[in-house]
Amino acid sequence: MDKEASVLIFSMISNLVVSIFKIVGGVLFQFSSLLADGLQTFSDFVTDIVSFLGAKFSMKQPTKSHPFGFGKVEYLTNLFVGVLLLLLSIFIIVNGIFSTWHIPDILVLWLLLICFGIKLVVIFYLYYVGKKINSQLLITSFSESKMDLYSSLGVIVATILLQFSRDIYVLRYIDVIVGVIIGILVLKTSLEILIENSMNLIGKVEVDSKLSKEIEEFILNIPGVKKVKLFLIRYGKYYKLQMIVEMDSRLTLRQVTNLEEKIKKSVVKHRNFHVKYPTIYVTSHLD
Repeated sequence: MDKEASVLIFSMISNLVVSIFKIVGGVLFQFSSLLADGLQTFSDFVTDIVSFLGAKFSMKQPTKSHPFGFGKVEYLTNLFVGVLLLLLSIFIIVNGIFSTWHIPDILVLWLLLICFGIKLVVIFYLYYVGKKINSQLLITSFSESKMDLYSSLGVIVATILLQFSRDIYVLRYIDVIVGVIIGILVLKTSLEILIENSMNLIGKVEVDSKLSKEIEEFILNIPGVKKVKLFLIRYGKYYKLQMIVEMDSRLTLRQVTNLEEKIKKSVVKHRNFHVKYPTIYVTSHLD
């Protein structure tokens, strides 16, 4: 089992356990905010399953009809996550608006603090591994999980303030306010995920990125290369690289062919570039 899959399974298990605690607690203590928070955590569990399936399918070997692999499957699964979050945000906002005043039991606070601690560990692990292995799936799961963390934090604040709502009338509306704010935050994240992955799905080029500049400098240091212009297109956790290369005009045809192969192999083998399926167009003059 690869690292990405093991991290997703860890996230799935933790989300399932935390969501059960929250949903059961919300029902037992008749606390609508906690119930909504639990349903959001359960959505994390569902989206982790979808992400896991997407990760496995995206690693499928290239075929004649898909010569550059199936890396973009990750964007389809991320779009599903975005749509699910969009629907969830609407539910949270509506549920928050129509919630009734209720002073939750103090045990709710301890339950939320335990769940908050578990979730905090999970999201930092998702972010660390996602960045380390360049996994768009784990990074998206991290972004989506942050909303659950904010949601839990909002419910914690609401639980504390509601303890004083019997004497301070204005605090009776805190459940409504927190619910709407959480819903808006989830809505914002869902739109960001939908926009980002839609752009990547149709072939977004990394323009003036740090990685593009690093690859360009790397290629220019290869003897025989005079100029290079590259297009870096993200395919899930790897990149499709298209290059226009101006080579030394004194090179023979055989030397040009050998240099092409050298550039391709060097770029693919570089552990920090995450490049697959490079394409080179050789020119005698590059503006």
